[in-house]
Amino acid sequence: MHSIYTSANNTHNQLKAARLVAAHLSAKLVKAEYDLRVAQAKAERAVIRKAGGERSLAPTAEDRARILTVAVDADPDYQVLLQAQRALSLRLEEARIEVAYLRDQLNLALTAMKADDLPV
Repeated sequence: MHSIYTSANNTHNQLKAARLVAAHLSAKLVKAEYDLRVAQAKAERAVIRKAGGERSLAPTAEDRARILTVAVDADPDYQVLLQAQRALSLRLEEARIEVAYLRDQLNLALTAMKADDLPV
């Protein structure tokens, strides 16, 4: 077997594995984003209850939004989940870059096979 075939076959196998990694990371990221929204809602609800209701928290919606943003940002559980979500997001982006790189490598191998008049 020609070395270009071997290289293309190896790249194809690596591409499949990289796509599976990206798919799993994507599913994990969806869950992490959901968990983050739940943590945000819990933190907001705790602040609202402590204040005795939304109207007691602040007179306007804009004021309440600012207070809730600061409260959520100070919540340690939310921060842990936020860091996890950010890390997964980065890992997914890296996996997508790896997929694109391997796809490019495979395309180069196919182009080389065509240039050498090898059956594709």
